[in-house]
Amino acid sequence: MSPFKSQLMVFTCLVSAGMMFGGTTAAAQDNTEPDPTLPPGQTGASDNDPIIVTGSRIERPIENSSVPLQVLSADDIQETGTVDLQEALVELPGVSPSISPQSSNNLIQTSGLSTISLRRLGDDRTLALINGKRAVSNSGNSDRVSLSTIPEGLLKRVDVVSGGFSAIYGSDAIAGVVNFILEDSFEGFEFNGRYMAPEASGGEDFRVGFTAAQRFADDRGYVLLSGSYRDVNAIRADATRPESILGLEFDDPLNNSANSFADEINQPGCDPANEDKHCLLGSFSQSTPGGVFENTDAWFKDGRWFNDRSLQPDDRTGSQDFLADFDGYNFRPGLSLLGAREIFNVGANLTYEFSPAFEVSVLGLYNFISSNTFGGFETLNHSDTFGPNAGQIGNIAADHPFIPPEVEETRSGSVDYDRRLVELGQQQRLNDRETYRLMADITGELGPNFQYEAYATYGKFRQDQVNTGEYNMRRAQDALNVEVLAGGTVQCARAAARAEGCVPLNIFGEGTVSQAAADYIRYIGRASQTRTQFSTGAFVRGDLFDIWAGPVKAVLGVEYRYEGQETFGDPDGDDFAGINGVRDLNDGATRDTPGFAPDIDFDQTSLATFPSVDVSYKVKEIFGELEVPLIDNMLNLQLAGRIADYNTIGTIFSYNAGLSFRPTDWLRLRGQYARAQRAPNLTEIFSPPRPDADGLTDPCEGLLPDKTGLRTLSGTGGENADLKIVAENCLAEPGIQAFFADPANIDPDTGQVIGFDGPGSVQGPNAGNPNVKEETADTFTAGLVFTPDFIPGLTVALDYYRIEISDAITSISTQNTVDLCYSAADYPNNRFCDVITRNPADGAVTEVINFQENLNEELVEGLDAQLLYRFEPGFIPGRFDVDMRYSHYFKQEVTFEGIGGTIITTSPLGEIGSPNDEFRLRVGYRTGGFRLSYTMTYQGGGVDDIESDPNPTDDRYYRVSGQDYHRIYAAYDFGPNDNLRIFGGVNNLFDDYGPFVPTGLDNGSSLNIVSSLNDPAGREFYAGVRVRY
Repeated sequence: MSPFKSQLMVFTCLVSAGMMFGGTTAAAQDNTEPDPTLPPGQTGASDNDPIIVTGSRIERPIENSSVPLQVLSADDIQETGTVDLQEALVELPGVSPSISPQSSNNLIQTSGLSTISLRRLGDDRTLALINGKRAVSNSGNSDRVSLSTIPEGLLKRVDVVSGGFSAIYGSDAIAGVVNFILEDSFEGFEFNGRYMAPEASGGEDFRVGFTAAQRFADDRGYVLLSGSYRDVNAIRADATRPESILGLEFDDPLNNSANSFADEINQPGCDPANEDKHCLLGSFSQSTPGGVFENTDAWFKDGRWFNDRSLQPDDRTGSQDFLADFDGYNFRPGLSLLGAREIFNVGANLTYEFSPAFEVSVLGLYNFISSNTFGGFETLNHSDTFGPNAGQIGNIAADHPFIPPEVEETRSGSVDYDRRLVELGQQQRLNDRETYRLMADITGELGPNFQYEAYATYGKFRQDQVNTGEYNMRRAQDALNVEVLAGGTVQCARAAARAEGCVPLNIFGEGTVSQAAADYIRYIGRASQTRTQFSTGAFVRGDLFDIWAGPVKAVLGVEYRYEGQETFGDPDGDDFAGINGVRDLNDGATRDTPGFAPDIDFDQTSLATFPSVDVSYKVKEIFGELEVPLIDNMLNLQLAGRIADYNTIGTIFSYNAGLSFRPTDWLRLRGQYARAQRAPNLTEIFSPPRPDADGLTDPCEGLLPDKTGLRTLSGTGGENADLKIVAENCLAEPGIQAFFADPANIDPDTGQVIGFDGPGSVQGPNAGNPNVKEETADTFTAGLVFTPDFIPGLTVALDYYRIEISDAITSISTQNTVDLCYSAADYPNNRFCDVITRNPADGAVTEVINFQENLNEELVEGLDAQLLYRFEPGFIPGRFDVDMRYSHYFKQEVTFEGIGGTIITTSPLGEIGSPNDEFRLRVGYRTGGFRLSYTMTYQGGGVDDIESDPNPTDDRYYRVSGQDYHRIYAAYDFGPNDNLRIFGGVNNLFDDYGPFVPTGLDNGSSLNIVSSLNDPAGREFYAGVRVRY
């Protein structure tokens, strides 16, 4: 943190504190304004009025809730100045981003989504509701609601409650519930618009929307219509954000974890003899647009050939081969930091009260999102595998006519290669997503003390995706396998390949791939998936009877839900025109278009995508709640239970019990224990292996025939492994034996066999498991709310929580799986080795299947604190609002069983992106129609790999300091009824990109950012208008 920012932060805190304790004699709160501790519409004078709030279906005063409830109104969200709803919510204690448009750029199924996670337990353990009802998922591989499908123009407020709520709402509510309450009382017409532009290139954000509502039939009827449009330009790595294109990676000379010692010697500041300090090496790709050949002995760069014999780079002497740190290709420029999006939202609500006993309400929502993200240029390597037997594309034959003299000079046989196929164009993920949601409610009174509600919801989500910049591996193999006819004509050698239009492929040098050859090998990948949800239910609530402290309240209800999923890995159709023809994702491509091969098997292409499935499940549930007053207006007991019967996993029982105790007017204590469950979703049960690429450091890497050469295993599962056992197990692999027997793996200078060289990445397909069962959580929350009479307007809340999940549904990482297999004394007869495939020809790991399993335990424990203070200082007109929120994590652990029953516990807490501490400060001021606010957010720093050394004290470990961002917002309301509001502000006031977190780190990335910590948009300016009448 810079000195100026530090001083500003300290000054703001001191001013806030001074106003807090210096303004106690100021005027009382204006009761016409909402109390910041309550949901919008509830004032301090009415906090004893019973209403329905998230976390229960029983009407009760806000103060009687046994769990912490956080509320953001639509005005609160606007005044945060954040880009979207996700950014506003993650400033609440315990809320963090799960999938964001920034973090999902390179993900196949979820690119462009926006979801949140409570307590860092994942978006699939955070239940998202709309008006208290479940909403259809916006993802084909999990149950998650994308916040980009919530119509912000219709949003009235957002309620966030933490803790287990499966007894109230059913499965998935383990970490808590986020309830999006839509507008149902606004009358009139509202138009709003906003434009935002970063100071650097890209990222312009334009949005416009309207809402119109009116009551009719003597106020018995209510109709509302709303629509909005948003257009967000992409942000791509370029020179305006130099950190994003900087080609550096972390390296620890002691463990030699990233590059060779030779590279460290050639990198200034990196000395392999210095074991006490890490360094940053060059990070460029060996796969270049001109190609690297003959095991890096020859390469093409900057318009000329080089090799390790006579054609040396100008700054190099002697016999040296290609050095990726210096000669490699910087693949970063042009990659997406934030994808482009277009978002349409339409919503309509119709309510009519026929009588107090019968009111009907129908809500319809439609959302369409189009997104586009850019990846790099695809690579072609001789060792790339494809097909059901994972065969390699293979080397180029020794008599190949395209081999240039510069490569011929170094060649001793067939030619291996590594070539970036820039001629195919940059990879793109184009997604069209469409969501329909329909909700119908019938409510009414059943006498003076009882009410009922019956409801039905239907939702359908569809995603159509096109992936460009890919290639057909089988065709590439055919195009490299050529022959020369008598007249000198070069053609593809295989007759069947020629029959389908094969064109010879020349990969030697830049721009050598002809348009015809590129079209022949090009592959345009397509996929489509739908999610369907239908639910219906009914409940009755009311006062059962009176006891000494007041009425006993109860709820009894039933629910039924159907969830279906269809995924088509490559849907048929001559012209895949997107959803309803809204956008032609293939730009007019048909079966006659080069690369448009709709029926090809995905294991023949460079694209990893999802397989075709058609699955569903059903669940029937009965639930109830009970609230018992034990001491009048002081102590309340709250109970809830739910029995759910799934046709996949059987019957589960959820329950909770809570207490709310108010011993004085200024102190309230609250606590809840809950047993909550999450049933496995459709993907976790039914999915076939879904292709995915994972990074891997092979435990057999560096092995020599004499069982030496290994280094400490990198995965948690094998960090204490006996390397002698690992060496013996590796040498038992037929593929590794074949590697050592291959003459090509003998160093020509020494005559010795080189160390085994494993792949840097492998296929790590994720797969469902029909035997997986529900995960169960025991959650406990306890807290207090302090509202002292001697400081009017002050509220302080402290809440402790502990969530322990048993039988957690997840998979063991690819790295841990491989490490646990080869470090085991019972190799290969264990469950870890069963899912590993090696190439029998060279020993390279080609696939590690990651099955879903019920692992032992996940645990998170922490404390949230919030200070709210509203006051009028008296010496200046107007009112101040101070809002401080702080979260501290004590524990964040995952435990699973390793070889021989060994219990292994991992924890990312204290690492980069998983800090112990998070903090937000917001100071607002308003007088008349003028509003001004300042917001500061802070996230603690961390070390890269806390498990390497829980208390790292030396410079071998990469650490980042805490990160803070600052925003300002200003608005002015004009007119007698505040009909016109003009507003604007600056986000990321100090234009802070965030810490440099390079590749080579466990938590780093090739773009040198962590999505939860960095702000690649930089400083943003925005202005907008809201008109009401």
